[in-house]
Amino acid sequence: MARIVDSSNQQTGAAWAGDFFDRDHLIPGGAKLDASQFLATDGVTVTTTSSAAADATSIAVSALSGALPSGTMLYFGEAKEFAMLTAAAAAGATSITVQALPAAIESGDSATYAGTTGIKRVVSGTAIGRTYAERDAGTAYGPADASDDETYLIAFDVTDASVSPDVELYRHGSIVKETFVPNWSSLTSGVKADIRAAYQTTIGAA
Repeated sequence: MARIVDSSNQQTGAAWAGDFFDRDHLIPGGAKLDASQFLATDGVTVTTTSSAAADATSIAVSALSGALPSGTMLYFGEAKEFAMLTAAAAAGATSITVQALPAAIESGDSATYAGTTGIKRVVSGTAIGRTYAERDAGTAYGPADASDDETYLIAFDVTDASVSPDVELYRHGSIVKETFVPNWSSLTSGVKADIRAAYQTTIGAA
């Protein structure tokens, strides 16, 4: 007896998603990203892991997600809290060498290296969010923060958010495999809690 074989395309999920990317698990209409809030592909967020006194020439940092070239200027948010690298730092480095600091920098302070490629790729599974006030104002989504009222994971890769900021949102209540969510270990406890509250989360098998 002849069989009918359906060979049509299916919106299969990514490794972190426990459900198919179909109408039951995607938000109709999609959303937009605020490209200005996302790093370029070679951008790096630098976070200190201990305080550095004025005149110090090295700073302890969390393992760098990418390389920093010599001469990079980092601004840590307060007056005079900036540092200029005097030597390149490789991806994974946990300290950076800098000119003598003009002011002390506290543990937990962050600075951003914008990168040089200009390409802002946002991968599937990235957590994004916004407040209700931002939603009501029509503001696009940025990287998820614990203060956000809405937190979603994006379904598909965005090649360059500065060119095309459109995204598809994974519907709340769908299954998420935490261990496969991009950069899960580096997400704040608040963002992890928001994801766990919004989705059915589990541990993915290797």
